[in-house]
Amino acid sequence: MNNSIGEYLRLKLRSKNISNKEAGASIGLSESAFEKILTQDDIYASRIVKLSELLKENLLEYYYKIEPIKSLILMEKNEHKSALRNLSDKIESQKEVIDSKEELLVTQRKYIYELETRLKK
Repeated sequence: MNNSIGEYLRLKLRSKNISNKEAGASIGLSESAFEKILTQDDIYASRIVKLSELLKENLLEYYYKIEPIKSLILMEKNEHKSALRNLSDKIESQKEVIDSKEELLVTQRKYIYELETRLKK
């Protein structure tokens, strides 16, 4: 990642035409104090959350491409895929059970009908 979080934030603010004064006010800082934040490599998460609200986008995505977060997200994604596959397999298995039980019911109904027909004779 070439850009610091401050530079990343600066680019996002400019893309939405939000001034440093507006951004600073959203997190309770003066314009000059906010400009100092834009030079930093680290910004408090609480400030990132407030600025995300201002921009109406998730600024934490900046960290999604940085280790170890990148690996953790990938690991979670793989776990979710595996769990989804397991659930899909279970659903398919249950469908097969239901289908076989429905076949059994149809056969039993035919057999009962046959027996009732014989009894009526």
